[in-house]
Amino acid sequence: MRFGINSVPVTTTLAASLAALVLIVGAAPAFASFGAFAYDEATGKYGASWSQPSEKQADEAALKGCASDKCKVVFRTKAGQCGAIATTENGKSWGGATRPKREVAEKAALANCEKRPGAAGSCKLRTADCNK
Repeated sequence: MRFGINSVPVTTTLAASLAALVLIVGAAPAFASFGAFAYDEATGKYGASWSQPSEKQADEAALKGCASDKCKVVFRTKAGQCGAIATTENGKSWGGATRPKREVAEKAALANCEKRPGAAGSCKLRTADCNK
C-alpha cells in the first residue's frame, strides 16, 4: 500500500486558472469613456469634459464648464478619442475636431476654426485632451 499526495499536474492547474481568468475578464463590462464640448455663440464661452462614465455626464460637465445658459453641446468624443477646440480671441468663431491622437485633433480644430469667415490667422487652441 502506498501513501502519498495525489497531485494534479501543474500544467493542468495553470491551464484551468488561465481559462477562468479569461472568462472573468471577458464577462466584465468595458469602462465607457465619453467627452463633450459645449459652446455659446453669443459670448464665445466654451466648456469641455473627458473620460466621463456616460454621454449624459459628459454633456453636463461640458455645459457646466461653459458657464452660460446659452451653451450647447457642439460635439462629443468616445472612448479612445481625442478632442480639441480652437477659437478666435473674441470667441466669435470656433472650430473643433475629434481624432485618435491629440496632436492631430489640435491641428484639425485650428484648421476648422481658420476656415470660418473672418477668422483666418486669428485662431488659438483653447483646450484638448483624450478619453481613456
